[in-house]
Amino acid sequence: MTQQPDAQLDLTLVRTYINDHIAGARAVSARVERMSRNPDAGEDAAALAQLARELRQELEVHEATARDLGLPLSRWKHVGAAAAEQLGRLKLNGRVLRRSPLSLVLELEILRSGLEGKRLGWTTLREHADALGLDPDRLDALIARSRAQADLVEEISRHHRADAFAAPGAHEPAAAAGTGA
Repeated sequence: MTQQPDAQLDLTLVRTYINDHIAGARAVSARVERMSRNPDAGEDAAALAQLARELRQELEVHEATARDLGLPLSRWKHVGAAAAEQLGRLKLNGRVLRRSPLSLVLELEILRSGLEGKRLGWTTLREHADALGLDPDRLDALIARSRAQADLVEEISRHHRADAFAAPGAHEPAAAAGTGA
């Protein structure tokens, strides 16, 4: 449970900061969920699905933090983040009729950057935990979890970088290879 924030803090800035992280978390968790369902994720689909669940849990932590601090959530930032995630799907990566092997690699690179931003967000809140009345141990755990998630995404990315520039037909995803397609 949290205590009342320090009166020396500008809660408008805290609200903006937390809402920005909530908007980002919504977009990223939706993107990772979609990535986990793509056949090109192959054997990494289960790990991506687990990561999407963890990101949704952390979104709930952000929302609970805002509520505990008495900060309203911004509907417009969340709508904008959802729209940006949808628009991000339109990038063709050089292929019109089917998904490029480069698509997953780029998505993983963007995800890795987002996880680093999330870790820094938890770090910023950790540095202000006393003034905000937040649980520093909980924030330390979220920081450590973010590092582990980034390491996981780096490992998944390593699996897929070898095929990033594969010519059409040179490499078929594991799911399609067994179908005789």
